Amino acid sequence: MGSSLAGPISILLPVLLLLAAAWAMWRGTRQLGRGLREASHPSSSLWLVRGLRGGIVALALVAQAGGVLFEQNWLLIFGAIFLGEELYETGFLICVLRAGEKATVWPLEEV
Repeated sequence: MGSSLAGPISILLPVLLLLAAAWAMWRGTRQLGRGLREASHPSSSLWLVRGLRGGIVALALVAQAGGVLFEQNWLLIFGAIFLGEELYETGFLICVLRAGEKATVWPLEEV
């Protein structure tokens, strides 16, 4: 299989993707921990979902890095589809959780 990327870019891009994956995992772990520590807080479920989203983004970025590094198109396609589907799913879940928080706050403010 021929190299689709020339020279240093074929190494630099996976390194950058892996650094972004490490950052996403670090941030996701912090938010997940915050959500678990402060479980009684009304926004704890949002922190948990955002923490899980960080792990999902990290996994997709690792798949992308592997696809570029090993020149495997199926990893690139899998990473892109997995990331898109999971971002859509967790984004919808966050919207539902935010709507639920607003619905519980309004009656308390009127009383």
